Amino acid sequence: MANTLTKMFGRTIIHADTDDGAITLTEMTATGEGTVTGANIVEIFYNIPPTGTIDIDRGGTSVYKLVGNASGAHLVGHVDFQSAGIVLRGTNTADIGLTFTNFTNGLLTLIVHKEH
Repeated sequence: MANTLTKMFGRTIIHADTDDGAITLTEMTATGEGTVTGANIVEIFYNIPPTGTIDIDRGGTSVYKLVGNASGAHLVGHVDFQSAGIVLRGTNTADIGLTFTNFTNGLLTLIVHKEH
């Protein structure tokens, strides 16, 4: 699967399984949407192979790392920051970077709320 961005006004959904060093605010902007001034990661869905890892960074600074389940099963889960009224830490104006290690048959989905 190639990484895909589903863009709509106020929100972008990122589906990824390969490295992307810089998902920019411009890339997250939907057609006809005004200037995006910030992007807050509010939810993370993941399916990580047993020896896999995912490192999420903002502007090159690591802000969240997920590590697979060494027991042999995929690690599947969901982190919901918005239910607590918070967002994933990091600079909300910086690019989102994704680094995948030992990642076969896994998937990461990020829900990003945009600021204007």
